[in-house]
Amino acid sequence: MPSRRTVLGAIACTLVTGCSGLSDDPSTEEATATATPGPVVLSPVDAAAVPETATVGVLPETFGELEAATRDTSADVTDHRWAHVLRDFDCFAFEGTTYAVVERTSGSGGYVNEYSVSEVDDSGNESTVRVADLPDSDRREAIDAIEAGEHRYDSDVGGFDPNSSVYVHNGSYYVFSLAVHGDKPAEVTYAVESTNDDRCVTLEPLSLADAQVEALDATLRADEAATVTGEVARTLSASDVAFVLRDESCYELSPVDDTES
Repeated sequence: MPSRRTVLGAIACTLVTGCSGLSDDPSTEEATATATPGPVVLSPVDAAAVPETATVGVLPETFGELEAATRDTSADVTDHRWAHVLRDFDCFAFEGTTYAVVERTSGSGGYVNEYSVSEVDDSGNESTVRVADLPDSDRREAIDAIEAGEHRYDSDVGGFDPNSSVYVHNGSYYVFSLAVHGDKPAEVTYAVESTNDDRCVTLEPLSLADAQVEALDATLRADEAATVTGEVARTLSASDVAFVLRDESCYELSPVDDTES
């Protein structure tokens, strides 16, 4: 038979909000509050295979760089490793606007010619051109080249472009002989441009502290699945993302399969 103290204690507990029963295990509530988040797996995937309806999480650093790139679409983002992943997406939605990483070509793919200039006794069978008859800018360049014994022509810059004629200056004959020809390859860079597409991968920021980012980087593997635990796993599990973008790699997020042996 319970004692009077026990009975009175039980009655008092029913009148006080939050009072545990006399027979409750006080460790139960504490264990619930401090439950360790379950681990998750991040598996590398080909960015081109990510569905256009997917939500992809980006780390704070990448998010900031994307903010800058979308504010200034003239910026060159080639050096950002994430640009090479986003290039594989047809488009992506970021803060309510859709964008795509596109290629831009700089330079004309022109050429540079370097000439040696030498005096000759006569014109031979070549036609002659009087330097004095050249347009003003070309005449100045031709005279400078004759005095220097060399000339450089850049197709992107323009200017005096010698031909096969013999040039006459102050009664003397001069020949411009091609010494070096160099093609100028066009340079391809990446930039972010807005698009009108409405079916794009959605990028969402991940709320990870610096220490969590360091822990994640220490765990990720570019060529194999990695199991993430602790607070990083909690944050990823609580986010509404199916994939994670980090540097030049994309990872699919999934729970640990407890059935695997």
